[in-house]
Amino acid sequence: MKEGKRWRTAAIFYSIGGIIFIIVGAIGGRIGVFLPIGIALVILSMAFWQRSKKLTYNEQEDSSE
Repeated sequence: MKEGKRWRTAAIFYSIGGIIFIIVGAIGGRIGVFLPIGIALVILSMAFWQRSKKLTYNEQEDSSE
């Protein structure tokens, strides 16, 4: 269970960082610099979130047997 929570926490932090980069790029007018970084971080957070769900599902499946 701890492994899934670690991935979920990483996903949350990456998504927060990505959103901050997107907002800073939009407010500061430097969209060309900050927007790609923000999008990349949000995509990474989605991948981490999916990994956490997969690990949590596998752990629940193992414990029920």
